[in-house]
Amino acid sequence: MLVPSEAPERSIQTWLKYGPVTVAYSVMSTQAGRIIEEAKNIRSKHGDRVTLIAGGPHASARPWELLEAGFDLVAIGEGERVFPEIMYRLGNGLDPTGVEGVVSECMEHYPKPHDLVKITLDDYPPFALGLNIVGPIEVTRGCPFACKFCCTPFLTGTVVRHRSVDSVVRWLSLAAQKRHFRRTWFLSPNALCYGGNGLTSRPEELESLLSKSASVDGIEEIFFGSFPSEVRPEFANHRILEILRQYTANKTLQIGLQSGSDRVLKIANRRHTVQQGRDAVGMALDAGFIPHVDMIFGLPGEEENDLKASLRLCDEMTGMGVRIHAHVFMPLPGSSFEQMPPGRLDEETRKYLGDLARRGLLTGSWGTQEQFGERLAAGNSDAGSD
Repeated sequence: MLVPSEAPERSIQTWLKYGPVTVAYSVMSTQAGRIIEEAKNIRSKHGDRVTLIAGGPHASARPWELLEAGFDLVAIGEGERVFPEIMYRLGNGLDPTGVEGVVSECMEHYPKPHDLVKITLDDYPPFALGLNIVGPIEVTRGCPFACKFCCTPFLTGTVVRHRSVDSVVRWLSLAAQKRHFRRTWFLSPNALCYGGNGLTSRPEELESLLSKSASVDGIEEIFFGSFPSEVRPEFANHRILEILRQYTANKTLQIGLQSGSDRVLKIANRRHTVQQGRDAVGMALDAGFIPHVDMIFGLPGEEENDLKASLRLCDEMTGMGVRIHAHVFMPLPGSSFEQMPPGRLDEETRKYLGDLARRGLLTGSWGTQEQFGERLAAGNSDAGSD
């Protein structure tokens, strides 16, 4: 969350009384513009008394943009390892630019986040229990699928890593005992791949995760497979969905179908078919879930017939009780489609999506995503300034 600009300013003024101050931001591409303006304001007021550090997805994909905006250091890749090392070195008067994954203006070549050493999730806590910050638990990181609109493989690599069941249970137990934690969300780029190599499902591993987590004293509800996690259609089968139904509290299931055109899915390298999406929706309904289906409009290569196929599929699915989660394609930094033109809705499609939204059949921020897409495509560092 981006805090109001006056809040960091008050903190900076307070702590500058005791010495130099470091301000660190985790930057998403849709927030980059606002954060850059805030950083420039801090620099103009406080000069070198403040050290500015940027990390996060946008920093990993476009470090030069943040360095040019006045940040002193940019942390690329996974922050659990690199950020504490930066702070240790700054706090002890050491040079942090030698840390793997740190870039500064004096560097000519920047590392790619997927080339850096990857962390083991069990080696790090999933949340800051000591600060009473208890949130969702990331159980899987990385993705072996190279969907061209997605920056996940660029940022976290294609080798899937899971937090172990023992680690999840240990942290849930601590959160329940110390912070009266009663419900948990598990985060994964593909919820049904838990325990395996990311290419196939491992029902027994998933059931172990869910059943042992549900047995933790004090934990009353588990949410998994609902937003912001997602289910790839080809991973769905009756057995694994029944496991989810047995142990999870979510009534919805987020299914990433993305297009009603097999041709567009192939261009985007989704590696599943429209029919597999239909099958997943049917099985989810049979298991008692309300499917929420992700659809992306304006993907590269999409033509009029492809768009019509997607709209027909939306009609078909909403008639079955499905809800649509609509997106407009954005050329995300770090994705294979980064240099492609952003998606643009024609007026007829915009009206159609608006009608579904008014009827309670569709959610999404397609208008905002159109604006972000235009800014990202232009390389505009003011992305997200509205």
